[in-house]
Amino acid sequence: MKRNTAKHRLKAYVLERKKAALSPFWCLFFFLSLAPHLWADVPNGGFEQITASQIPVNWSPVPDSTRIMVEHECAHSGKTSVLMLGGPRGEPTALISDPIDIQPGAVYVLTGWARADSARAFARIRWLAEDQTPVGESGTTTEVTSASWTEWAGTFVVPTKAVFARVICLIDGKEAAFDDIRLHKIAPRMPPGLQLKATDFPTSGTRVSRVRVTIHDSVVALPHQVTQQDSVISHNGAVVIFEASRGQITPWAQIENGTATATLRDADENMGGIYVRARLAHLSARAYIGDKKATRLRGRLFNAETGQPLLGRIIVADSLGTILQTGFAERGFVANSEFAIDLPPQTITVSAIRGFAHLPPEPQVLRLVPGREHMIELPFKPWGDLHARGWVAGGLLNSTANDARARGLDWAALPVNVNGDSILTLPGKYVETRGGKQWVLGTTGLFTPEQAGFEVHALARLDRGIIGYTDILGTSLFDILAGPAFDALDVAHPHARAIWFALLNRGYRIAGTAFSDEHFRTYTQVPGDLTADRLMRAIANGQNMITNGPLISLSIFAAGPGNQLPAGHKRRATIHAWAAAKSDAYLTRIELIRNARVIQSWDLEEQPRKYRISTTLEDTVNCWYLARCYGADTSRVALTNPIYFETKNFAPPQPVRAIVQGKIEMSDNSPVPQAIVRAVDPIGRTVLQTVARHGTFQIWVPATSQIRVETKGYETPPQRIFDHRNIQRLLQTPVNLSELNALDTLTEQLQAIDMVFVLKRSQ
Repeated sequence: MKRNTAKHRLKAYVLERKKAALSPFWCLFFFLSLAPHLWADVPNGGFEQITASQIPVNWSPVPDSTRIMVEHECAHSGKTSVLMLGGPRGEPTALISDPIDIQPGAVYVLTGWARADSARAFARIRWLAEDQTPVGESGTTTEVTSASWTEWAGTFVVPTKAVFARVICLIDGKEAAFDDIRLHKIAPRMPPGLQLKATDFPTSGTRVSRVRVTIHDSVVALPHQVTQQDSVISHNGAVVIFEASRGQITPWAQIENGTATATLRDADENMGGIYVRARLAHLSARAYIGDKKATRLRGRLFNAETGQPLLGRIIVADSLGTILQTGFAERGFVANSEFAIDLPPQTITVSAIRGFAHLPPEPQVLRLVPGREHMIELPFKPWGDLHARGWVAGGLLNSTANDARARGLDWAALPVNVNGDSILTLPGKYVETRGGKQWVLGTTGLFTPEQAGFEVHALARLDRGIIGYTDILGTSLFDILAGPAFDALDVAHPHARAIWFALLNRGYRIAGTAFSDEHFRTYTQVPGDLTADRLMRAIANGQNMITNGPLISLSIFAAGPGNQLPAGHKRRATIHAWAAAKSDAYLTRIELIRNARVIQSWDLEEQPRKYRISTTLEDTVNCWYLARCYGADTSRVALTNPIYFETKNFAPPQPVRAIVQGKIEMSDNSPVPQAIVRAVDPIGRTVLQTVARHGTFQIWVPATSQIRVETKGYETPPQRIFDHRNIQRLLQTPVNLSELNALDTLTEQLQAIDMVFVLKRSQ
């Protein structure tokens, strides 16, 4: 009997693999031939099937079909392609595929073709759970800006909670066309790492460098495997994206036999080295292309007190003060503890910076001599003792863990959650909603602009994440009354600070942060070892200090910001302040603030670099205190979060509930049947259920509720209390937010919510 099963073919292949040592490409090809389900077809990826309304079958346009056209003469292959038009005010346009079955945790490659007219064309993937709810979005593919058909590609890793994918074609600009979109699985998981090497530029001739990426293939358990050592899965076909700080580099290449190569070309008249980096999904690597005809500068960054190696940002300027383009950023490059760069012979000034808690080394002037190698030492001195007190700094970055370490950060929310060597990373991003711009930490959830702020917060809480507003708008007032339905508010701007103080005076316990202002930094006091959960709980609890230069701490009887102390006792308050981490910086003023008013201040005419002051406090009522200090002028400021004094009967404001009076009508004027009325919270959980027996009902429910009316054979759309006409009219009316009088008016409106539900027969 013939044994031509997949199991026996795989066993025969493994035995043959030992004998012949087949290439990884043929290993992958053979395995795919045994498992055709590994290929995830994009439905109608060539746009050959068109509806009567001239929309590609299996695709949905966003925001509407008016920006989508079918082209019959300019396809990349076949007979048709799809043309997407940008919005009249430059808004992006998207075309989203129907769901595609995918494998959780696996590696996929998305490819396609595009041509653009004054636009950027690219794609990304939206991941969906079993119930079709979004669980995140991927990064983007390479971009196309050429007017001729150009292939784009990207490698993506499926989240563990995702079982479906939707391909999203995007344009930003005038118009772009797409065709021949494909998605296929490369491997069950990502390789453990990347290695990037590049050849130096020659001393003469054309400035060309060959860039080479090497990956380590994963060892995984294949179906029906014979032995573990033979279970090696190649990543052939995976797309590596290349970037260079100068010159022209191959934008992307595919892995073949464990490697991908690119070519970098620079103008022959140029001199100096170039940084290159490669990205494979969330993996990245960086290398430096040296220039043998230039002068080499070596440097070392370290802690002046301990000798510990440090990362930092190096800035090189010429004799006229112009910053030389030595890296990807306009202002210098991120350097490991030791670095080497090649520069044209000239006189330069080298500076190094590293966050707010290290005094930088003095700038060094060097005359680069041809044929010589120059070495500089860059010692950083620790400034302030915040780290010794358990304070850590961090923020939301669109960069890498190394860049965060070079800024002196202890943690960072990055686009991809990948742990660095000495920095805590966690997921986080900015989101735009109907309530305004917010940040979320600790969640990879997908949020849409149509969602209200309290809905975003509820979803973030499912992942034990936290959320904060970058600014309070009129529509945000609803989120305050609803919980508040957020944890923190960015208070770097004086206007936001005034709103924050007014909320604190009303008894709300909202943390102050400054993540959205690139000039400010947020420090958080975290007890014990630094973990993502401890960090987020400390931020939400208000154990924070914000600054754009100076540093300050406040303690009352050993209690720091975010703590609550019983009122009625005499206590000693101590303030420590430090000037900014610059050799010429100094302090000018320290203030102690109680309930938004400065009750004590110290003008520092001697302009000290650091200062310590103590005072005695005694309160018998509910109140809060925070400390603030200024640098050389009032634009340089640091302030703590409050420490609270509370009486025994203190209670923060409770979430406001709404009284909903509902009426049920029939679309055909027939008698109203008995109906079930349910109030559900933002994540769909029922918080109240009752029966409307005579076509009317009255319920008292949380203001964030959505009201649903259900009866057999009929249907009617649900209604959110948030969308009630009177609520929206009030939220859209300009108000003086710092006085918060609108909160009282909004509370009154929530006590009289009327709704009408019209029942129609189910289709």
